[in-house]
Amino acid sequence: MLTHFRLLAIAGATLAVAYGGQALAFWPFGGTTRIALSPAYGGVCEDCDLSGRILAGAKMSNSVFNRSNFTRSVMRRADGTESEFIEANFTDADLSYMTFASADLTDAIFMRARIHGADLAEAHGLTQAQLNQACGDTHTRTPQGLRVRICD
Repeated sequence: MLTHFRLLAIAGATLAVAYGGQALAFWPFGGTTRIALSPAYGGVCEDCDLSGRILAGAKMSNSVFNRSNFTRSVMRRADGTESEFIEANFTDADLSYMTFASADLTDAIFMRARIHGADLAEAHGLTQAQLNQACGDTHTRTPQGLRVRICD
C-alpha cells in the first residue's frame, strides 16, 4: 500500500511540461530533471494513415512504412535510418532535419514537402524528379548528383 507521500512523489514525477522535444519533470527530492521526449514508431506499418500526425523527433529507424500516408505530418528531426518508405506519401509534410540514412525512398511522393536540413545523402531509390517536388535549403544533404530546390 502506497503512502500519501509516495503517491505525491509519483504524481509529481509524472507531471511534465513539453517544450521543444524536451520535458521538465518536477521531482520532489530537489532539483529538476530534463527528460528527452522521443516517441518511437517502429516495426511494420505498411499502408498506415499517419497523415497530420505530430511525429517530431520520432525514432522510426529499421522499420517498414511502405505505402504509408504522412500527408501534412510534422516529422522534424525524426530518425528514419534504414527504414523503408517505398511509395510513401509525404505531401505537404515537414521533414526538416529528418535523417534518412540508408532509407529506401523508392517512388515516395514529396509534393510540397519541406526538407530543410534533412539528411538524404545515403537514401536509396531517390530520384531528381522526387526532389523537384520538395523544397529544401543549403543545409539539405542529397545523394551525389542530385539537387534540391531552394525555397523559403
